[in-house]
Amino acid sequence: MAKSIQAQAAAQIRKKMKDAGFKASVTSFEASMCNGVRVYCQEADMPKRDEIHEICMPYQYGHFNGMEDIYEYSNMSDHIPQVKFVSISWHS
Repeated sequence: MAKSIQAQAAAQIRKKMKDAGFKASVTSFEASMCNGVRVYCQEADMPKRDEIHEICMPYQYGHFNGMEDIYEYSNMSDHIPQVKFVSISWHS
């Protein structure tokens, strides 16, 4: 059985985070009309959040536009598995 698109994205993010020297928990999820990846980073890595953002956010294919109450497909790529939402959180 093939991995879901969100599981593929999570696996690639997990590998890139590890290769960059970050310890993170990376999980995927699926809900009604939505899929995504949650990245839980160590609080000690917070000063490197821009680097973490560069690793993770290409896997999100768009963003929510609250002014117009729509989701905009602004980051589509055929070269990597992408999901609707990538969430990055910090914990100690």
